[in-house]
Amino acid sequence: MQKVTLCAPSRIYFDHPAGRFSYSSMVDYFDKIGIGSIDMSFEHIKTLDSGTRAVLYAAARRAKEKKIGLPVCHLSFYMPDPRNAEKMTEYQKELFSGIDAAALMGISRAVVHPIAIYQKEIRYGDWVRANMAFLAPVVEYARGKGVRILIENMKSDREAPDNHLYGSCALNISSLAEKLGAGVCWDVGHANISGFKQSEQLEILKGKLEVLHIHDNDGLRDAHLPPFDGNVDWEDVAFGLRCCGFSGILDIEVTAWALDGDARVREDFGRKVLGRARRFMELADLI
Repeated sequence: MQKVTLCAPSRIYFDHPAGRFSYSSMVDYFDKIGIGSIDMSFEHIKTLDSGTRAVLYAAARRAKEKKIGLPVCHLSFYMPDPRNAEKMTEYQKELFSGIDAAALMGISRAVVHPIAIYQKEIRYGDWVRANMAFLAPVVEYARGKGVRILIENMKSDREAPDNHLYGSCALNISSLAEKLGAGVCWDVGHANISGFKQSEQLEILKGKLEVLHIHDNDGLRDAHLPPFDGNVDWEDVAFGLRCCGFSGILDIEVTAWALDGDARVREDFGRKVLGRARRFMELADLI
Protein backbone atom coordinates (compact mmCIF):
# COMPACT_ATOMS: atom_id res chain seq x y z
CA MET A 1 0.00 0.00 0.00
CA GLN A 2 1.41 3.38 -1.04
CA LYS A 3 0.83 6.61 0.87
CA VAL A 4 -1.11 9.25 -1.09
CA THR A 5 -2.54 12.68 -0.33
CA LEU A 6 -6.19 12.95 -1.38
CA CYS A 7 -7.38 16.38 -2.49
CA ALA A 8 -9.93 18.08 -4.73
CA PRO A 9 -9.91 21.41 -6.59
CA SER A 10 -11.19 24.54 -4.87
CA ARG A 11 -13.50 25.09 -7.85
CA ILE A 12 -15.63 22.14 -6.67
CA TYR A 13 -17.23 24.68 -4.32
CA PHE A 14 -15.89 28.08 -5.37
CA ASP A 15 -17.80 28.58 -8.65
CA HIS A 16 -21.53 28.43 -9.28
CA PRO A 17 -23.82 29.90 -12.00
CA ALA A 18 -24.75 32.95 -9.93
CA GLY A 19 -21.18 33.85 -8.98
CA ARG A 20 -18.60 32.63 -6.49
CA PHE A 21 -18.43 31.70 -2.85
CA SER A 22 -15.69 33.14 -0.67
CA TYR A 23 -12.38 31.36 -0.29
CA SER A 24 -12.91 31.02 3.45
CA SER A 25 -16.31 29.35 3.01
CA MET A 26 -14.67 27.03 0.49
CA VAL A 27 -12.17 25.93 3.15
CA ASP A 28 -15.05 25.33 5.56
CA TYR A 29 -16.77 23.22 2.90
CA PHE A 30 -13.75 20.94 2.52
CA ASP A 31 -13.54 20.56 6.27
CA LYS A 32 -17.24 19.70 6.55
CA ILE A 33 -17.32 17.00 3.85
CA GLY A 34 -14.05 15.42 4.97
CA ILE A 35 -11.61 16.12 2.13
CA GLY A 36 -8.42 17.01 3.94
CA SER A 37 -6.49 18.83 1.19
CA ILE A 38 -7.27 21.41 -1.50
CA ASP A 39 -5.94 21.86 -5.02
CA MET A 40 -6.21 25.64 -5.32
CA SER A 41 -7.59 26.70 -8.70
CA PHE A 42 -5.86 29.92 -9.73
CA GLU A 43 -7.37 30.35 -13.20
CA HIS A 44 -9.27 33.42 -11.90
CA ILE A 45 -6.11 35.23 -10.84
CA LYS A 46 -4.94 37.65 -13.52
CA THR A 47 -2.87 39.92 -11.27
CA LEU A 48 -2.07 39.60 -7.58
CA ASP A 49 -3.24 42.93 -6.17
CA SER A 50 -3.32 43.77 -2.47
CA GLY A 51 -6.98 42.78 -2.11
CA THR A 52 -6.40 39.35 -3.64
CA ARG A 53 -3.32 38.84 -1.49
CA ALA A 54 -5.33 39.58 1.66
CA VAL A 55 -8.08 37.13 0.65
CA LEU A 56 -5.63 34.34 -0.16
CA TYR A 57 -3.65 34.91 3.02
CA ALA A 58 -6.86 34.71 5.07
CA ALA A 59 -7.85 31.49 3.30
CA ALA A 60 -4.42 29.97 3.98
CA ARG A 61 -4.72 30.86 7.68
CA ARG A 62 -8.19 29.34 7.82
CA ALA A 63 -6.92 26.16 6.16
CA LYS A 64 -4.14 25.94 8.72
CA GLU A 65 -6.65 26.38 11.57
CA LYS A 66 -8.83 23.61 10.10
CA LYS A 67 -5.78 21.40 9.44
CA ILE A 68 -6.61 21.40 5.71
CA GLY A 69 -3.56 20.83 3.49
CA LEU A 70 -2.64 22.97 0.48
CA PRO A 71 -0.26 20.68 -1.41
CA VAL A 72 -0.85 21.78 -5.00
CA CYS A 73 -2.48 24.40 -7.22
CA HIS A 74 -3.47 24.64 -10.86
CA LEU A 75 -2.31 27.72 -12.74
CA SER A 76 -4.29 29.49 -15.46
CA PHE A 77 -4.92 27.14 -18.38
CA TYR A 78 -7.03 28.86 -21.05
CA MET A 79 -3.96 29.02 -23.38
CA PRO A 80 -4.21 31.64 -26.16
CA ASP A 81 -3.08 30.96 -29.73
CA PRO A 82 0.69 30.30 -29.42
CA ARG A 83 1.25 32.30 -32.61
CA ASN A 84 0.01 35.47 -30.88
CA ALA A 85 3.13 36.72 -29.09
CA GLU A 86 1.33 39.55 -27.29
CA LYS A 87 -1.35 37.25 -25.88
CA MET A 88 1.22 34.63 -24.87
CA THR A 89 3.26 37.26 -22.99
CA GLU A 90 0.12 38.34 -21.17
CA TYR A 91 -0.72 34.72 -20.39
CA GLN A 92 2.79 34.08 -19.04
CA LYS A 93 2.38 37.02 -16.65
CA GLU A 94 -0.80 35.39 -15.37
CA LEU A 95 1.18 32.22 -14.68
CA PHE A 96 3.68 34.31 -12.70
CA SER A 97 0.80 35.77 -10.67
CA GLY A 98 -0.48 32.27 -9.94
CA ILE A 99 2.99 31.24 -8.77
CA ASP A 100 3.08 34.29 -6.49
CA ALA A 101 -0.29 33.20 -5.09
CA ALA A 102 1.05 29.69 -4.49
CA ALA A 103 4.10 31.03 -2.66
CA LEU A 104 1.88 33.30 -0.57
CA MET A 105 -0.27 30.36 0.53
CA GLY A 106 2.64 27.98 1.11
CA ILE A 107 1.75 25.71 -1.82
CA SER A 108 4.75 23.71 -3.02
CA ARG A 109 3.53 22.43 -6.44
CA ALA A 110 1.80 24.10 -9.38
CA VAL A 111 0.34 22.31 -12.41
CA VAL A 112 0.56 23.89 -15.87
CA HIS A 113 -0.56 22.85 -19.35
CA PRO A 114 2.07 22.67 -22.09
CA ILE A 115 1.60 24.66 -25.29
CA ALA A 116 -0.84 22.70 -27.42
CA ILE A 117 0.16 22.68 -31.09
CA TYR A 118 -1.25 20.32 -33.72
CA GLN A 119 1.01 17.84 -35.47
CA LYS A 120 -0.12 18.96 -38.92
CA GLU A 121 1.13 22.48 -38.12
CA ILE A 122 4.48 21.76 -36.49
CA ARG A 123 7.10 19.05 -36.02
CA TYR A 124 7.73 17.41 -32.64
CA GLY A 125 11.10 19.10 -32.22
CA ASP A 126 9.52 22.48 -32.87
CA TRP A 127 6.84 21.71 -30.26
CA VAL A 128 9.58 20.94 -27.72
CA ARG A 129 11.47 24.13 -28.54
CA ALA A 130 8.30 26.24 -28.32
CA ASN A 131 7.48 24.79 -24.91
CA MET A 132 11.04 25.20 -23.67
CA ALA A 133 11.06 28.86 -24.72
CA PHE A 134 7.71 29.57 -23.06
CA LEU A 135 7.87 27.36 -19.95
CA ALA A 136 11.55 27.60 -18.96
CA PRO A 137 11.09 31.15 -17.56
CA VAL A 138 7.97 29.95 -15.73
CA VAL A 139 9.83 27.03 -14.16
CA GLU A 140 12.76 29.28 -13.21
CA TYR A 141 10.46 31.92 -11.69
CA ALA A 142 8.61 29.25 -9.70
CA ARG A 143 11.85 27.71 -8.47
CA GLY A 144 12.87 31.10 -7.09
CA LYS A 145 9.58 31.20 -5.16
CA GLY A 146 9.97 27.67 -3.77
CA VAL A 147 7.29 26.22 -6.06
CA ARG A 148 7.78 23.14 -8.26
CA ILE A 149 6.09 23.19 -11.67
CA LEU A 150 4.37 20.02 -12.92
CA ILE A 151 3.56 19.46 -16.61
CA GLU A 152 0.14 17.91 -17.35
CA ASN A 153 -0.75 15.65 -20.29
CA MET A 154 -3.27 17.12 -22.72
CA LYS A 155 -6.12 15.36 -24.49
CA SER A 156 -5.58 14.56 -28.17
CA ASP A 157 -8.05 15.25 -30.95
CA ARG A 158 -9.11 11.83 -32.26
CA GLU A 159 -11.26 13.08 -35.14
CA ALA A 160 -8.37 12.79 -37.63
CA PRO A 161 -4.96 11.10 -37.38
CA ASP A 162 -3.06 14.27 -38.27
CA ASN A 163 -4.76 16.28 -35.51
CA HIS A 164 -3.02 14.51 -32.65
CA LEU A 165 -1.74 16.99 -30.09
CA TYR A 166 1.84 16.62 -28.93
CA GLY A 167 1.90 16.42 -25.17
CA SER A 168 -0.88 13.86 -24.72
CA CYS A 169 1.31 10.80 -24.11
CA ALA A 170 3.51 10.01 -21.12
CA LEU A 171 6.70 9.96 -23.17
CA ASN A 172 6.13 13.51 -24.50
CA ILE A 173 5.27 14.91 -21.09
CA SER A 174 8.00 13.17 -19.10
CA SER A 175 10.64 14.12 -21.67
CA LEU A 176 9.57 17.77 -21.65
CA ALA A 177 9.42 17.82 -17.84
CA GLU A 178 12.93 16.37 -17.61
CA LYS A 179 14.31 19.00 -20.00
CA LEU A 180 12.64 21.75 -17.95
CA GLY A 181 13.62 20.36 -14.55
CA ALA A 182 9.92 20.01 -13.71
CA GLY A 183 7.63 17.23 -12.51
CA VAL A 184 4.72 15.36 -14.08
CA CYS A 185 0.95 15.44 -13.54
CA TRP A 186 -1.06 12.70 -15.27
CA ASP A 187 -4.71 13.45 -16.09
CA VAL A 188 -6.77 10.25 -16.36
CA GLY A 189 -9.68 11.97 -18.11
CA HIS A 190 -7.46 13.52 -20.79
CA ALA A 191 -5.78 10.17 -21.37
CA ASN A 192 -9.18 8.49 -21.77
CA ILE A 193 -10.09 10.91 -24.56
CA SER A 194 -6.70 10.22 -26.15
CA GLY A 195 -7.55 6.50 -26.23
CA PHE A 196 -4.50 5.28 -24.31
CA LYS A 197 -4.18 2.09 -22.31
CA GLN A 198 -3.40 3.94 -19.14
CA SER A 199 -1.44 1.23 -17.32
CA GLU A 200 1.10 1.33 -20.16
CA GLN A 201 1.37 5.12 -19.91
CA LEU A 202 1.72 5.02 -16.13
CA GLU A 203 4.51 2.47 -16.41
CA ILE A 204 6.51 5.07 -18.37
CA LEU A 205 5.98 7.52 -15.50
CA LYS A 206 7.33 5.22 -12.78
CA GLY A 207 9.30 7.31 -10.32
CA LYS A 208 8.27 10.54 -12.06
CA LEU A 209 4.54 10.95 -11.33
CA GLU A 210 3.77 13.47 -8.57
CA VAL A 211 0.10 14.32 -9.11
CA LEU A 212 -2.74 12.25 -10.59
CA HIS A 213 -5.95 13.95 -11.74
CA ILE A 214 -8.86 11.52 -11.53
CA HIS A 215 -12.19 12.24 -13.21
CA ASP A 216 -14.37 10.50 -15.79
CA ASN A 217 -15.86 11.14 -19.23
CA ASP A 218 -17.34 9.37 -22.26
CA GLY A 219 -14.05 9.32 -24.18
CA LEU A 220 -15.13 12.27 -26.33
CA ARG A 221 -15.79 15.26 -24.07
CA ASP A 222 -13.67 16.50 -21.17
CA ALA A 223 -16.65 16.37 -18.79
CA HIS A 224 -14.77 16.04 -15.47
CA LEU A 225 -17.36 13.67 -14.03
CA PRO A 226 -16.93 11.80 -10.73
CA PRO A 227 -15.01 8.52 -11.14
CA PHE A 228 -17.19 5.60 -12.36
CA ASP A 229 -19.73 7.90 -14.06
CA GLY A 230 -18.11 7.50 -17.51
CA ASN A 231 -16.16 4.87 -19.42
CA VAL A 232 -12.62 5.24 -17.97
CA ASP A 233 -11.15 1.78 -17.33
CA TRP A 234 -10.53 2.31 -13.63
CA GLU A 235 -9.23 -1.21 -13.07
CA ASP A 236 -6.51 -0.57 -15.66
CA VAL A 237 -5.64 2.79 -14.06
CA ALA A 238 -5.48 1.10 -10.64
CA PHE A 239 -3.23 -1.63 -12.02
CA GLY A 240 -0.93 1.00 -13.50
CA LEU A 241 -0.66 2.83 -10.19
CA ARG A 242 0.14 -0.36 -8.32
CA CYS A 243 2.87 -1.17 -10.84
CA CYS A 244 4.46 2.28 -10.77
CA GLY A 245 4.32 2.55 -6.97
CA PHE A 246 2.46 5.88 -6.97
CA SER A 247 2.71 7.76 -3.68
CA GLY A 248 1.92 11.34 -4.65
CA ILE A 249 -1.15 13.57 -4.70
CA LEU A 250 -4.45 12.05 -5.83
CA ASP A 251 -6.58 14.95 -7.06
CA ILE A 252 -10.31 14.36 -7.68
CA GLU A 253 -10.50 16.96 -10.43
CA VAL A 254 -14.26 17.03 -10.94
CA THR A 255 -16.31 20.06 -11.88
CA ALA A 256 -19.39 21.36 -10.08
CA TRP A 257 -19.83 24.84 -11.53
CA ALA A 258 -23.25 23.96 -13.00
CA LEU A 259 -24.67 23.06 -9.58
CA ASP A 260 -26.65 25.84 -7.93
CA GLY A 261 -25.44 27.68 -4.86
CA ASP A 262 -27.43 25.63 -2.35
CA ALA A 263 -24.94 24.49 0.29
CA ARG A 264 -26.71 21.16 0.88
CA VAL A 265 -26.58 20.29 -2.82
CA ARG A 266 -22.88 21.09 -2.87
CA GLU A 267 -22.24 19.07 0.26
CA ASP A 268 -24.08 16.05 -1.11
CA PHE A 269 -22.05 16.25 -4.30
CA GLY A 270 -18.80 16.58 -2.38
CA ARG A 271 -19.56 13.50 -0.31
CA LYS A 272 -20.41 11.56 -3.46
CA VAL A 273 -17.09 12.57 -5.00
CA LEU A 274 -15.22 11.60 -1.83
CA GLY A 275 -16.95 8.22 -1.82
CA ARG A 276 -15.96 7.59 -5.44
CA ALA A 277 -12.37 8.57 -4.70
CA ARG A 278 -12.21 6.13 -1.81
CA ARG A 279 -13.69 3.41 -3.99
CA PHE A 280 -10.91 3.98 -6.52
CA MET A 281 -8.26 4.11 -3.80
CA GLU A 282 -9.39 0.73 -2.53
CA LEU A 283 -9.20 -0.64 -6.09
CA ALA A 284 -5.64 0.67 -6.41
CA ASP A 285 -4.57 -0.50 -2.91
CA LEU A 286 -3.98 3.11 -1.89
CA ILE A 287 -5.87 2.78 1.43
